Amino acid sequence: MTNSSTINEFIKNTKEALAISEDDSRLGVRGFEFDNSTSEKDCVLVIGLNPAGDEEDAENEGDIRTYLYSLKKSIKSKYVYNKYYKPIYELMNDIFGNEAKWHWCNKSWDILSKEIEHSEEEDFLDVIHEEYLNHQNRKVSIYIGDMFYYHETSSKKLPLKEEEEEKFYPQYCKEMLGLHIDTLLKAGKNIKFVYINNSQVSQWLCDGDIKTFTVFGDRKIPIFFGRMLSGGIDSFSRLRLVNEIQDYLNKLESKIEK
Repeated sequence: MTNSSTINEFIKNTKEALAISEDDSRLGVRGFEFDNSTSEKDCVLVIGLNPAGDEEDAENEGDIRTYLYSLKKSIKSKYVYNKYYKPIYELMNDIFGNEAKWHWCNKSWDILSKEIEHSEEEDFLDVIHEEYLNHQNRKVSIYIGDMFYYHETSSKKLPLKEEEEEKFYPQYCKEMLGLHIDTLLKAGKNIKFVYINNSQVSQWLCDGDIKTFTVFGDRKIPIFFGRMLSGGIDSFSRLRLVNEIQDYLNKLESKIEK
């Protein structure tokens, strides 16, 4: 479930930041997808640059359907994009001991199955239901956000304002990150941390500094900076990232217990 006024804010910000028309065929229509489940509060937020795809993907986004991200079993669909999302899923489950799930598992099956029936995943309904049941009771939900809700597979073709990039986009990214965080907080979510899954976004948010971690403003949300996991990360760097995040969460939990 999403809130239309919040969605419009994500799309409005994207349109203004890229200086594009609202009629641009690649502009998204939904923005950040989240759920209002009151029983599933613990979550992580993963932020990328922009959704992949083209005009067809932007058009399909307006249909009654949900993004399923990755599934353990292979389903050939643009809405089950294992190449990008599976490494995120695997990282979060390494961090949380196989207790992480995609946020669509928080929906009731009646609602979710109706959404799927309107999409190309309908033939795989039984497989998706199996995944849903296997993940339903996991404790930490994974939410996916982007800095620009604009469909473009090649980041080099993203219509950025080149002359304003250095001074404009660092501040823009901070505001968009804050919007994602506030959206989840208002929905009653407890954000364990945010992972920035893109090197360019990490650079913008770090203001040119080289760092792997910060705490975001008054909200005091831990932010871990990185590169796109699907772009390749060696086993040593990946293990170091898992350990860094686990150490932080363990220290935070110890402080709370005291």
